[in-house]
Amino acid sequence: MEPSEYLSAIRDQGRALLAAVGTTPDARIEHCPDWDGNDLADHMGNVWGFMAAQVSAASTERPARPDPDDTSTPDQILDSLLEILTGTDPTAPAWNWCPEEGRTVAWIQRRMAHETAVHRWDAQNATGDAEPLDADLAMDGIAEALEVAWGSRLRGPAPDYPEGSLHLHRTDGDGEWMVRTVDGVLQVTREHGKGDVAVRGTASDLNLFMWNRLRPGLEYFGDTAVVEAWAAIAP
Repeated sequence: MEPSEYLSAIRDQGRALLAAVGTTPDARIEHCPDWDGNDLADHMGNVWGFMAAQVSAASTERPARPDPDDTSTPDQILDSLLEILTGTDPTAPAWNWCPEEGRTVAWIQRRMAHETAVHRWDAQNATGDAEPLDADLAMDGIAEALEVAWGSRLRGPAPDYPEGSLHLHRTDGDGEWMVRTVDGVLQVTREHGKGDVAVRGTASDLNLFMWNRLRPGLEYFGDTAVVEAWAAIAP
């Protein structure tokens, strides 16, 4: 996806997230059970603010810290992040927790598009009327989740990967992945194949599966406990 597409996704998904929270701020967030809508909005404000600080710092050496005295609201922080990202070259340096060669503003654009989209779905799901993720965005989100959340172990070390290979099969267009581990290292290929377990569904539902949101429309083949173990790799 192009940088402009990520920026549009951050803007549109972020505003939709905040609008959903505004309608039912006390609604519980199903997949973040300790949160209500206000907590989700505060979380996103913190995430947007943190990422804006990394872009502004323009350093790959260590994480920058946002101003602790900043009292901006989540919608103001979203607008500020968009302004900063729009005015910064995607190839510019910016810290993140992945290997140093990937520490760029482009990484942050992509990460924020997908985090915002999944949590927009969470916010709308709490109201009982969640729109699916855009199919093109979801396809890129599947790849990003495999690289970042599963491959780079987002937020630090995670338990060992589940035993057995996983086949992901998109049902609303082209898209198949084989996921396996070799000597504890995740290996992902874009191919048709027979895994020890398989998950079939739309691009949107597969993307949500990558973040441990098991949707009713997904089809599972094989040991469902192993399917759930793969989904639980996400933080």
